[in-house]
Amino acid sequence: MLPWKRFVGLTAIAGAAFVGVAPPASAATSVVFGPQVITGIPAASKKTHKVVPLGQIQAAVTAGQTAYVYSTLRAYDSAHVNLVDNEVRCAGAGSSNVVLGENIDPAANANPGRGDITIVNRFLVSATSTGTLTCTIYLRTTSLFETTSSLTVSGTLRFASLRVAEDANGLAMQTSLPNGNTVVADTVYTPILDRTIGSGHTQVAVIADVEYMSCYPTACGHSSTTSGTRFTLFANQMSGNTVCASAPAAQTSVTVSRQTHHKVVPLYTTVTLTPGCDRIYAYVRAEYVSGPTGAIQGQADNLTDETGASGTGLPEHDSAMTHIFAVPS
Repeated sequence: MLPWKRFVGLTAIAGAAFVGVAPPASAATSVVFGPQVITGIPAASKKTHKVVPLGQIQAAVTAGQTAYVYSTLRAYDSAHVNLVDNEVRCAGAGSSNVVLGENIDPAANANPGRGDITIVNRFLVSATSTGTLTCTIYLRTTSLFETTSSLTVSGTLRFASLRVAEDANGLAMQTSLPNGNTVVADTVYTPILDRTIGSGHTQVAVIADVEYMSCYPTACGHSSTTSGTRFTLFANQMSGNTVCASAPAAQTSVTVSRQTHHKVVPLYTTVTLTPGCDRIYAYVRAEYVSGPTGAIQGQADNLTDETGASGTGLPEHDSAMTHIFAVPS
């Protein structure tokens, strides 16, 4: 998906104790930042993302080790409708980029719940070598109006765990959707996680974060027009095709306006394990509810590493968006 598809809608008409090996000297495994006033947010016509690093964490890891990264980004006091992306990029001994976000309303005339928003971004990252894993949280923003803008942010970034159990093949129990948009015109099932779990666990937490975009593929005619969809997270422990245990279904319904454009839908549940069954099968069911159709967003491609416009020669990267993962314990 082109990066500008993330916000053109308006202009177009679990806490855990830290565990694991010791971090490098003077490095932090958690950070709190803000309040920080962000000024100079580019006007819509600039087609430019302002990218602001807000905090960084580090930890010593060994090859094959899986860490659970958890972040929050609160945005408020926005001067205009602005894009607010919580992007976390991890590098060094392991690599992973994940971005989730929404458009925020101006503080002066915000719709209910849209003038002060908090975006949670959480995911697993696996070490491919022994060394230092470094994760940085960024605000990625641009204005949706022809005016340079501002807003205020604060938040957190931490390793919720440094030793998350992998599946029976030694791989992190996580999957992300590739680039592209999945239209929710009826009922769709995505993302899906299907893994064989290792032994010695009594429960598995399953987390899904869905990025839902309104008014797609047909643009809406008014900023207040909404797309409505119901999301349900299911998680089963199975033996082959036989269900051994099921988690309580986690369900939420959202109505997303053209002005908000896209919204993070966080889902969480836990399945208590039964001995003798080694398959974890989890998925999100999305059901159309009302209004123009919307879509589930996959990976965002060609995002600039720093402030600037895509395609201008700046270093670029891809970031996962909608994803699902599991944390056995």
